[in-house]
Amino acid sequence: MLLRQEVADGVEVLTVRGPVADADAQPLVAAVHEALAHQPRAVVLDLQDAGELSEGVRTALGSLPPLPSSWPMSSLVVRPPADSPDMTGWLRTSGRHEALAQLDRRALPRTRIDVEYSVQGPSQARAAVHACAQELGLAEVCDDVVLLVSEMVTNAIRYAAPPVRLEIQSGERDVVVAVCDGSPQPPTPRVAGDEAEGGRGMLLVDLLTSENGVRQDPPGKAVWARLQRTCDS
Repeated sequence: MLLRQEVADGVEVLTVRGPVADADAQPLVAAVHEALAHQPRAVVLDLQDAGELSEGVRTALGSLPPLPSSWPMSSLVVRPPADSPDMTGWLRTSGRHEALAQLDRRALPRTRIDVEYSVQGPSQARAAVHACAQELGLAEVCDDVVLLVSEMVTNAIRYAAPPVRLEIQSGERDVVVAVCDGSPQPPTPRVAGDEAEGGRGMLLVDLLTSENGVRQDPPGKAVWARLQRTCDS
């Protein structure tokens, strides 16, 4: 098995060529998980030009999610070999460009708000959340979402670069907030002293959310957080 890795526009593409034997199963799956751990925009496992896949490899690939994961998690798309019609569930496309076009498709629509890169940005973002709270069905979690948005936008304006964009996706069980900015550098947690007025933003994000992370979004990044709903929507 020959495995080639390319990175472009925040997408990691793993291209496999030649026969893939049982001994290749663990390294292949490990390479996919390592690529996902980098939190790219997406990972494409391209098996189109691979040779025959052994039964062990097929079983190992079955442990991978066959469809793009929900935003803003990194998507995984597997392009199966041309002669493997029995690999049900995998994305079948006419070429890699079509596979890449599938990566940002998500089940739920999300609201996008451009935020002014200035000291007015956080208040603008808070006002925008309040304005669309009813439409998004955020009534029972609006205060927490506003606080979360305020901290995340403030961090982006203080420590990152323009442009800054707020994205919100509201589902039955959770609300996902992402703040995209123009800097590829991940946020750095800061230790705030007892008398400090700032430096507690990321700690507050941790306390408010069930999970959070940073995803590549060239030329910058997307800092995201998931907040569980307190009751049924």
